[in-house]
Amino acid sequence: MVALAQVILLGSTLGSLVLKLRDIQANLVRLGNEEQRFLNQLNDAESDLYKTSILLRDNIILDGLEQERARNELKVLLDRTSVQSLESPAWLSPDERRQVETVESTRREYLSRAQTVLAWKEKDRRNLGPLFLSHQLAPMREQFATTARDIVDLVRSLRHSRNQAMADSVEGIQILMIRILVGSVLLGLLLASVAVWRFRAYERERDVHIEQLTKAEGGLRNLSQRLLESQEHERKRLSRELHDEVGQLLTALRVQVGQIESSAESRKHVELAAELADRSLRSVREMARGLRPSMLDDLGLVPAVKWLGRDVSKNTDLDVEVEAEGEFLDLDESRRTCIYRVVQEALTNCVKHARSPSARVLLHESPHELVLTVQDKGVGFKPGPSRGVGLLGMRERVEELGGEFAVVSSPGVGTLIRANLPKARIEKA
Repeated sequence: MVALAQVILLGSTLGSLVLKLRDIQANLVRLGNEEQRFLNQLNDAESDLYKTSILLRDNIILDGLEQERARNELKVLLDRTSVQSLESPAWLSPDERRQVETVESTRREYLSRAQTVLAWKEKDRRNLGPLFLSHQLAPMREQFATTARDIVDLVRSLRHSRNQAMADSVEGIQILMIRILVGSVLLGLLLASVAVWRFRAYERERDVHIEQLTKAEGGLRNLSQRLLESQEHERKRLSRELHDEVGQLLTALRVQVGQIESSAESRKHVELAAELADRSLRSVREMARGLRPSMLDDLGLVPAVKWLGRDVSKNTDLDVEVEAEGEFLDLDESRRTCIYRVVQEALTNCVKHARSPSARVLLHESPHELVLTVQDKGVGFKPGPSRGVGLLGMRERVEELGGEFAVVSSPGVGTLIRANLPKARIEKA
């Protein structure tokens, strides 16, 4: 707000000064034009008087056609100049205006006496003309010229004074503008210093908050990773116990039931018990594989993912195609588990939500990274932060290992899930 007020004040002040400079310039131009018109009038009047005196002289001393020509020109000149008048500019003082009136009176008196020459007869023109020119008209013309020069000098002096006053005004405005600019710069520097100080304070507070958030995020990620690791270990333990202990017990039970010798009446019960034992054994084995397939640790990533695809295709309406490009050897347990769980969760989402007839799982290995894509042709959805915990869990698993996770989907065109995992673990700061 302070900066805005400063800008408004500076703009209004400079605007008023600019308008004042324009007014000064406009007045200077107007006065200059009036002054030039007045000087042109004086110059024209003096020129007309000199031309009139020349024509009067020719009219008096010449004869014949030349005298007639001079007479006609003199008549035309007198007719034109008699209707003209020398006007005083408004910016002249009363004394200066009186001088202009004196010049105008002398001019008109000169023209009036010149008119009388045209009315002379030939005898008077010859006898009285030279004396009239030298004793009456010549002194009046000199008086006019002297007074006109005085007025011209006066006008030029006024011009110089006016220009000096204008220059002083402009210089004063320039000095005022410089002071305003300097004051604005100083005030701007002060405001900038305060703003920088406040900004740095905000930056320090932001850095503290970011550091706290980073520590909290790191703690949550570590906790999440430990929870995932604990979950995997627990699943692995439960899978082994189901497979090794419960499975072996059910197998032993199935063998013992098969060895029972019974009568025809009890054979039905024995067969029913054997069937229940078989179903329990299959259920336990499926639960063990669901918790953590042993082939993921025994045979590797690709066989485990292919078994998962076949199992989903067998037990659901989703046709799963699995392709692998690469050897996928020497992968650590965390990467095998991460990719397997992402595929498992993605296929589960396809079955539950996508309503897709098929899904394609592609595993690709490059010298530096592992790339997993799972694509379906289902109904799709609009990705956003409000999606379920399944996508969030997949993203957390991938990013915890320094990878990148992306979901591309839109309603009606299916969904593509992509995960890029570096082969070497990226340690987070």
